[in-house]
This record gives sequence, C-alpha cells and structure tokens, in this order.
Amino acid sequence: MKIAWFTHRYHPCIGGAETYGRAVVKRFVRAGHEVDVFTSDAHELAYYTDRNCRKVDAPERSVVDGANVRRLPVRHYPLQRYVGKALSLVPHRPTQCRFASYMPWIPGLGSIRGDYDAVFGVGFPFTNFSHAALRTARAAGAPLILTPFLHLATPGDPVHRTYTRPHQISLLRAADLVINPTQRASETVISWGISSDRVATISMAIDRRDVIGGDRDRFRHEQSLSPTGPVIGQLGALDPNKGSCDLILACDRIHDRGRAVELVLAGNPTREFRRFLEEHPRERPWLRLTGPLPVSEVPSFYAALDIFSMPSRTDSFGIVFLEAWANGLPVVAADAGGVPEVVDDGRTGRLVPFGDVEALRAAFERWIDDPTERRRIGEEGRRHVEKGFDWDDRFDSILAHTRRLVESRGRRVSGGWGDTIGRRAS
Repeated sequence: MKIAWFTHRYHPCIGGAETYGRAVVKRFVRAGHEVDVFTSDAHELAYYTDRNCRKVDAPERSVVDGANVRRLPVRHYPLQRYVGKALSLVPHRPTQCRFASYMPWIPGLGSIRGDYDAVFGVGFPFTNFSHAALRTARAAGAPLILTPFLHLATPGDPVHRTYTRPHQISLLRAADLVINPTQRASETVISWGISSDRVATISMAIDRRDVIGGDRDRFRHEQSLSPTGPVIGQLGALDPNKGSCDLILACDRIHDRGRAVELVLAGNPTREFRRFLEEHPRERPWLRLTGPLPVSEVPSFYAALDIFSMPSRTDSFGIVFLEAWANGLPVVAADAGGVPEVVDDGRTGRLVPFGDVEALRAAFERWIDDPTERRRIGEEGRRHVEKGFDWDDRFDSILAHTRRLVESRGRRVSGGWGDTIGRRAS
C-alpha cells in the first residue's frame, strides 16, 4: 500500500499522538508498505503561534524509520491569533477546520495529492491536518482513517468543549473509520450519529524494551536526588492542564507538613506553566525541571522514581501510565478524560479529581508511608501491562481495518504481513 499520514507533530517530538504515529508508521514500513508523513516543523506546540519557541532541527524532507517525512514550515504573521480566532467564527465548516487562535498556518498543507491507497489523519484539535487528510483522500479516491485523540475531560469544561465542536464532529462523520483508544471515546463518537461499523476501539501500547532497564542510581546522582528518599515524577508537556502545577502544590503541602519528597518534571514547559512558577515563587530545592529527556534517558527516568503521576484532564489515554507500569511503578492520575478506563483505581493506581491538590497530597503521603502497598500496586500494574499492550498486536488490528477499507474501494490486497497492495482495479 501507499499511505499518507497527516499529523501535527512527529518524531522526535514527544507526546501520545507522536508515539502512536511513529509506532504505527514504522510497522507499515516494516510490513513492506510505502508511507509519506506530512507534519509541521514545530517541536513545541507553542511554536504554532510564536516564532520564538522551538522548532524541529531537521530538514524539510527526511527519512525516519524508512518513512518519507515532510515537515511543512509553520508561517507566522502579524495578528495571527486574532485573525485565526475571527476565521474560526465563520459559519463554514471547512474554514473552521483550518483556522483557530491556536492553529498553525501552513501554506500548501491542503493541496497535497498522490496516488494513495489509504490516508490517515491524527490529532485533534489541530484539525487543519485531518482536514488536509480528507482533501488528499477524496482526491485519491482512498479511505480516510482518523484518530482524533479526543480529550473529553469533564463534560461542560473548556477542554471538553475544545474537542466536541460541530466542525470537528462533521470531520469525523466524513471519515471511513474513526479509531479511538478507549470505549468511552468510541461511545461518544457513536452518539454523534456516526455508525458503529465506522468506529473502532484500539487501545494504545508501548515497546517495553524502549522504556525499561534504566540506571536508577546514575539518574538520581546526575539530578542531585537523594539516593534513597521518595521521588515522584511526571513525563511529558509541563502544563496546568496536565496537572504539573498541581503536583508542585501537592509537594509544597507535603513539605509544609515536615515531610520529605522530591519531584522530577521532565518535559517542555508551556508558557502557562512558566507563568505559574512566576506567580507562585518559593524556594523548592526538592524540585527538578529536566527539560525534554533524550529517548535514551527515559528508562533511567522511570527507574529513578518511586511514584509516577500525571493528574491531567487533557489525556485521551495516557501511554506514560503503561510505561510507568512496565517499570513496576504505581501511578496517580486524574479522574478525567479517557484515563479512568486505563487506570484501575485501587488496583493499578489511584484516581483523584482533577485539580484536587489535597487529594494528590494524601495519595502521595499514603504511598510514602507504606512502601509495601506502593510496591504491590506497582507490581499489579506491571502484570497488567504484560498481558497485552504491545504495538505489534495493535498494528495487526489497524492493518486489518485498513485492508478491509482499501478492498472495499475496489483495490486488491493480497497476502500477509509483508505484502504490498495492487493498483486500482480497472
């Protein structure tokens, strides 16, 4: 098959959609298929609207894991955010899919064409990429497969509204298949009038060998952490919606109570997170902000922790929880979005209301005081993730759906794992 993959960011960027994209794309390539990835040159999401933020240090065209990756340049214009906001209010769904105050402006994104057999679009609310995928699919006469990663959070809150807008629902209705990582997300999509036979629930996974086997002592030494004291960590974007600020406030309270704990936050800080630190000044010698970690350091990051926490309201699944469990770590998460379907409260971790700093503090102190319980929960998580959650299995499901859709368009798909697809039937 010849496949087009549209996504807002791609490796080496870190995130759930980015991890999913690379895992699936490299398996398509390994299976003998040709993949063109179309993405932006942004490394930080903030680069979409702020040229002073970080972009990917890579050429516009490159090969990653055998896939052809094209990083289309993000353009920056005066009053961009205001113009984008104004255009998002125009009562025209295609325009709303392409513009918003947070959306990147990427000339040429919607004009990509090719003789593709299947087209994938990944990652809302940046619907300009999925809308471009729709245009490419229609021009090629190919099926469109969308993985929106809906961050449903709590109904009625701002995050929920950001992912449930009419133009987004219309875009999903135009897809031949919508892949969701949780049953809750699939049920929500079906409630929007999308036929259940065009919706698939395929959970996320990990490559265990990429996240285990780290050096606990070395990482703690290099980060000036206590060799034996309790350490809590978070990996990913540092942002209020990810619960990063709540983690700091919870650890503040632990220290105010005369207890000792250290906190390691590994990832890119957003402007909102930096603003939080400015508005909450305090001496925090126990806090480590590592910045983004190289992939090679991720196993040692997990190895250095006693507890992993990401009390986020903006996660449709949370691949990092699988990674933490692979390292035998208990997790503390927010009871929001798709996470309650991933974290079994009381068995593989603890769920607390998003934004409840006191509940976070209590959950951490309970496990600090009871290392036996902490290890028991972590080992239960390890057993849970070892029962499945393998990308090869997930890819088998995605490949089967793709083959079915391609064949339904009158194209012949033969053989097994490594076979390629024939040309269009005449």
